[in-house]
Amino acid sequence: MFESGDSARASTSSSMQSMHRAMRMLEHLAEKPMRATELAERTSSKWATAHRTLAYLREHGFVHRDEATGLHYVGRRLFAIGSSYLSEHPLFHTGEPLMRNAADRVGGFVQIAEREAYASIAIASVEPRDPVASLSYGNTYRPYPLHIGARGLVLLAFAPAEFSDAYISHFASVEDDETGIGDPAALRSLLEDARNAGSVTTDHDITAATTATAAPVRNAEGVVVASASVVKGRGDGHDPGGVREVTLGLAVSLSQLLGWRGRVAPR
Repeated sequence: MFESGDSARASTSSSMQSMHRAMRMLEHLAEKPMRATELAERTSSKWATAHRTLAYLREHGFVHRDEATGLHYVGRRLFAIGSSYLSEHPLFHTGEPLMRNAADRVGGFVQIAEREAYASIAIASVEPRDPVASLSYGNTYRPYPLHIGARGLVLLAFAPAEFSDAYISHFASVEDDETGIGDPAALRSLLEDARNAGSVTTDHDITAATTATAAPVRNAEGVVVASASVVKGRGDGHDPGGVREVTLGLAVSLSQLLGWRGRVAPR
């Protein structure tokens, strides 16, 4: 027996809603571990619905739960799927020698980050050979809002104008979070300065103990597709000008790996 057209559409709609809910839960868990009640609230789901979704995700290895705390974490299966993104990424492997050279020259923590929705995500990193206590290596792959940290500010500054405008409108609706950026006007000014300078330097980066410089990485068409950044501990006596020179050189070299030959795409 075949389903009627209305029944089939209703079934498809329900399945898509369930999939959307599950994806949103996974996105929230990528930010931080959460309990079921918080995930239900974040996804505007009823408790029973959230419980069924989490049970499915746990059963299939996408999520695991700490029985002692009740916190849910990203599971190994999701990690395996996500890791495949980097297996053929043109910057992940070929860019490592360039990143290592930059890290050695300035004794800093070097990252390549990409934009995903309203967040920056580091896809590759190289630590300094002599670890710096003030650098938070454990947070390397966490997503951060684009206005937090030099790596995200560069991605926001060189994003299409309509995207930047939408982000700033969103930024205006959230509370200040000790980034040093007090209001949307200040953020617009900072982004304009970044476009003019071709880089961003923060005195207070993702953590209060760090400073960073970031520059845009372009593809063959001249579109900014990533940022290259060098993170240092605050007050370690480094030369900001020297760090900026190394960061800009790294960004150009990575862009050339992607086929860039000097063309700059319009925003």
